Amino acid sequence: MKNKKEKIDNPWKELKVLRKKIYELTEENSSLWFLLDEIEKSNIHSKENRETLRAAFDRLQKVSLMMHKKAEEA
Repeated sequence: MKNKKEKIDNPWKELKVLRKKIYELTEENSSLWFLLDEIEKSNIHSKENRETLRAAFDRLQKVSLMMHKKAEEA
């Protein structure tokens, strides 16, 4: 990311790079949520595993509530 005082040589190129990064992160986010849903639906026999996964799921839910879904909302 450029410093505010630095001039962006080609804003269209910079915008393209940022849009690509947003797309990649959005796809990664979707994949991780899908994986988390599948893990939650699966039958996990070990109490320790259930507790670990529940804690991770709860943390991810908290993080998702703090994130904006669209760039326009920021």
